[in-house]
Order: sequence, then structure tokens, then C-alpha cells
Amino acid sequence: MFSTSKTFHIIGGGISGLSAAKFIRQKHKNARIIIYEAAAHLGGRCFSFYDHKLQRNIDNATHAVLGANSEVKKLLTNEKFYKKIFFRKDKQIHSRFWQEVPFILLSIFNTQPKQIAKSLLMSLACKLFPFLPAQRKIYFSQGDLTEKLIAPLSGFANEVKTGWKLQSFTSVEDKINKLKFNQGEIELSKDDIVISALDAHQYQQIFNGPQFKFNQITDIYFRTSVPLTLPNNIPFLGSPDNLADWIFINQDIVAVTISDSQDIKLSDEELARFVWQEVRSVNGLTPAFLPPYRVLKHKRATIRQDEKNQILRPKSAQTQYQNLFLCGDWTMKDYPCCLEGAIQSGKRVSHYV
Repeated sequence: MFSTSKTFHIIGGGISGLSAAKFIRQKHKNARIIIYEAAAHLGGRCFSFYDHKLQRNIDNATHAVLGANSEVKKLLTNEKFYKKIFFRKDKQIHSRFWQEVPFILLSIFNTQPKQIAKSLLMSLACKLFPFLPAQRKIYFSQGDLTEKLIAPLSGFANEVKTGWKLQSFTSVEDKINKLKFNQGEIELSKDDIVISALDAHQYQQIFNGPQFKFNQITDIYFRTSVPLTLPNNIPFLGSPDNLADWIFINQDIVAVTISDSQDIKLSDEELARFVWQEVRSVNGLTPAFLPPYRVLKHKRATIRQDEKNQILRPKSAQTQYQNLFLCGDWTMKDYPCCLEGAIQSGKRVSHYV
């Protein structure tokens, strides 16, 4: 067991960094763990906040979890997983999961189905096996990401430094000896461990990592005057034929998710108006006005999960530096970039340290 003099410096307070802190704490009870997060909050792109325009709590992005996502489910043990996933196609509502495989693949990988790396398709098939209904059950966030996912993971570090953005580092031979943040410099002792939980873009900028192509995800939130309902009172709906891929209902908040959205050439207002028309058409209605809305565009939501990017993904948590290790959904070669992948990466890195 490590002594209290050994310190783990985790760069990034998203799901992967927080998960790394959890699994390291379980393995090394007496270790000192410090998380450095550039933003003013933990969670990375997975957090909730109060939106003053909508006057409601919303998620930075609506996240969906399948029953097959075992590590995420451990944090959501008391949450409701819906048994059926409904789809709208040609103005009909049905629940035939396997007939919408290309649409499901787009949603899981945020990449057009024909571009997805074959190894990723194999890993998904293994994850869903034995293809039982329980594996395909789904939970979606409802303005509660911070409460349900971030809060349970936030207590494993000895110290959390928000507003600390890593700018550069120095090394001696094959070990990092100094981390340079906007708030100051951290000298490392010979036994200290650095864990990068940065996203792929930030890691490339600082540590000269691989250069990936990224795909965007767009989330739109509408606040309605009265709670909206979908046909048969279903809580969410996939729309393969529409721009709005998924429609989620959370009382008077309607959340829409659009995958692989970087090629959409509309202003926020144009996009919101067009999508709102699609939402209302589900019930055969034409909207008279556009309700209050918020458009959130995540330009580097995930790496493009194609063969070219797949080759560039690291094979393990190790790096060229003896005391630097990696976690993050993009670091899990042959695994989808998702919440489950982020948590799995935090678990994996604990085995190396």
C-alpha cells in the first residue's frame, strides 16, 4: 500500500478523471489524490446547470445509458430504466429495435454507420450480448447529471482545484517533473503519478498526442407552457427520418439531440424553429409560435469513430513518460466513446498505478 507521501495528480475533472479517483482510492486507501479541473465545475461535458433563460435545470447534453452499460448502472441503481425504445418512421410509432440498427449506431457512435470502425461494431455486439431486453433498456438524464453521476464520484479526491488549466509541463529524461497551470506550478516528487483525463484535443495540444477528427453533437432544450406529451405518453422517441434524432420529455422541458451535426448550416433560431416544427408534428400539430429555447453545440463531442481515428487511439493507459498515464473515453481503443467508456478508462488506469 502506498504511503500518504505518494500523490496522484489527475488532470481533468470529467467522468473519466473522477472515475480514476474512485478506483485509485479503492486500490490505495492512503494515497493523496488531487484533481485539477480547468472549468469552474466538475463533470467535463457531463453536468447540469440552471439556465436563466429557461428558468430550469438542464443538462449540458442529454445523456442516455443502456442496460448493457454495467459501470454506469452501478451509479444509477435506483433510477428507472425504460424497457422499450420507440421510433417514429413514416409518421408511425413502433418499438422494433433491430429494424433501426443504422439509426442506433449513429446515436451510439456519433458517426455515420458506414464509417464506423469494424472493431467498434464488434465491441458493441459483445457488450449487448446476449441481446436480451434488459441489455437494451434505457435511462436518459433529465437535468440531473450533476446529482446522479457527478456527486457520487466527487468525494474520492483529497483536493479538487477548479479553474486550474494545464498549460505546459517539463520533464527530465522519461519522467514529468513539473506541471504548469494558469494558477501556478506544481513540482512533482520522484514517486508522484500524473493521470491525464483530458479530452483528445487538449491532450494533443499539451502532450503532442495524436490529431483526431471530431464530430459534433447538438442539444436543443425547449420550455413549454404546459408539459408536452408524446403519443401513448411515451417518455422519449427516436426519429430516424427527421433532423431531430431523439426527443426526450421531462415535464415542461423538451430535449432534442442531433448526432453528427457539424454540417448543419442554420442559425440557432432557424435550427430551433425547424426542430420545434418536427417535435410538434409528432402529434400532428403545427406550432403557432416558438417557445423559449436553448441551443448547445458540442463541436468536439466525440472523436469521429472511423478506421482512421481508431488506428490513432492509444493501445493502453501507458505513455512515453513513466509517470504519465491516460484515461478518457477516447483512450479506450476498440470501445465506443461514451459514459461507459469514460468510467471503464478510469477503472483501467487504476490497474497501471
